[in-house]
Order: sequence, then C-alpha cells, then structure tokens
Amino acid sequence: MNNRVYYFIKSYDENLPMPPAESFVQILNETYLHPFDWKARTTRKSFWWSVLINPIISILCIILSFYAFNENINPGIRVIDGVIALAVYIWIFLAGLGQTVRRLHDVGYSGYWYWAAFTGYGAMFLFYLELQPSAQRKVKWGQYLFSNQDYPQGHEDKVPVPTIGQILKEHFFDCFKWNARSTRTSFWVGTAFSQVIMSISILFIYLFSFLFAFIPSPIVNEHIPTAVAIAFLCFLILVLIITIWAFLAQLGHTVRRLHDAGFSGGWWWLSIIPYLGDLLLAFLLFHPTTKSDVKWDKYLFEPEDRIR
Repeated sequence: MNNRVYYFIKSYDENLPMPPAESFVQILNETYLHPFDWKARTTRKSFWWSVLINPIISILCIILSFYAFNENINPGIRVIDGVIALAVYIWIFLAGLGQTVRRLHDVGYSGYWYWAAFTGYGAMFLFYLELQPSAQRKVKWGQYLFSNQDYPQGHEDKVPVPTIGQILKEHFFDCFKWNARSTRTSFWVGTAFSQVIMSISILFIYLFSFLFAFIPSPIVNEHIPTAVAIAFLCFLILVLIITIWAFLAQLGHTVRRLHDAGFSGGWWWLSIIPYLGDLLLAFLLFHPTTKSDVKWDKYLFEPEDRIR
C-alpha cells in the first residue's frame, strides 16, 4: 500500500487497478464524437490531450477566417467559411465541456463543479481537480467510454456534504461562528453564491449611475428632486449593507475552511498581501479535510448522507 500523500499530485495505490490506457485515436473519438456522454469518466491523459488539441484546431479556424474575410474571394465562399468556423468553435466548446465533466467524475466530483470556472479562486480549484489522478474506486457517474475496467468499491471518507440550503445558511447567516469547520464543497459553493450576489450589486450600481447620468444638467446643478435623492441614498445604503455582509460571510467561511484543513484562521491575513498573499491563501483553501482531530469544534451541519 502506498501511503504517500500529496495535496496537488497524489500517487496511485499500486494494489488497485490503474486507469485504462487509451490510444490517441480513442482519445480523439471520445473527445469529438461523444461530447454529450456526460454520465461517464475520462482519464487525466485523455483530458489533457484534448486540452492541447482544442487550441490547435481553434488556431486553424482563425487562420481560415482571416483568409476568407481578407482575400478577394467570392462572398458566398466567405459565408460558408464563416459558418464552418463558427460550427467548429461551438463543437470544440461542447467537446471541452464534455471532457471536463467526465474528468471531474473521474476524480470523484460532480460535473456541476464546472461552474467554479466562473469564479476567481474557483477557476484555480477546478484546475487543481483536473490535475488529480483518477479515483481508484467506483463513482456514481458510470465508467470509462472505451474500457470495461472498473474499480472495486472503495472506502469513502466520512466528510459531510451539505445541501444547498445548508450551505447558504452557513455562508450568510453563520458569519460569526468561527469556532467551527467547513468542508471544501461548502466553502467553494458559498463563495460562488457570494460572488454572484456581489456581481449583481455592482451591475445595479452601474445601471443606477447610467440612469442618473441622464438627468438634465440644469436639474442636477440647481435642485435634485427629493424623491430621486432619497432613492439614491437608500440604494447606496443597501449596497453598503450587502457589501459588508458579503465580506463578513466570506471571512467567516474562510476561517472555518482553514480550520477544516488543519490551519489556524489567522492565516486569513495572508489576503492583505497583494497578489502573492491571495495565491498562498488559495493554496491553503485547496487542502482537503484533515483526517486528524482539530481544536475548532465541528461542522455546522450533520447530514446523514456522507460522501467523499
């Protein structure tokens, strides 16, 4: 049994079956002819080969597009070339999406983690998951597309997995419960929700500023209507409250996540160091749940369903 543990690149257990070896033709077949086969898994080798090939195809399409629209050729040919290039771009996106979902399944995570790519640290966490070796156990999302190989039922870590409702409660309404711990799933999902809310708030600020800019200059210079002034003041107060609450929610969740990984919550202060501090903090937040006891009490939820 190989007992070595790495947080970012973990070794395989030599006593269990290794992932199936796919030929280059099988990798191409899986990537581009099975974009919608999401209830399956794909190896690390297959995924990263597809990541390498997709940009090459995209560059060829860009060259074709530049040639079609910059040379003196038949307009009909230009349209055909443009449609072909657009179709290839869409197919490449779908192929990459399918490979990403299957790769997440292969490491034991739901394909919904793909949405982490639309958040700051979440994109880095998604990259971390894509680097991981195959989980040497059965997963609930099927098997590999080009192999009948399967793993024996493995031992599952007893890490509680909260529901969306529990995550939202913990993130937004348990801001000051720092003497606890929080799972990696809870932290990243809560962070994604928080960033969405902040993005909506910023959008409303821009929208309100845009509308305010259309108030005629004489009105602004002489006298702003009372109703407009009150509405603008209430809006600013609401945005300020949301911003402070989102900050406190993120702070509390970050402290609990650090506890869950076996670190003191004081490591949060790394975030005040520009650039490097955020990267170091992200590294700590990527760590899985520590198997040893911690001194920061327990989780804020205790669901019956326990998975990895």
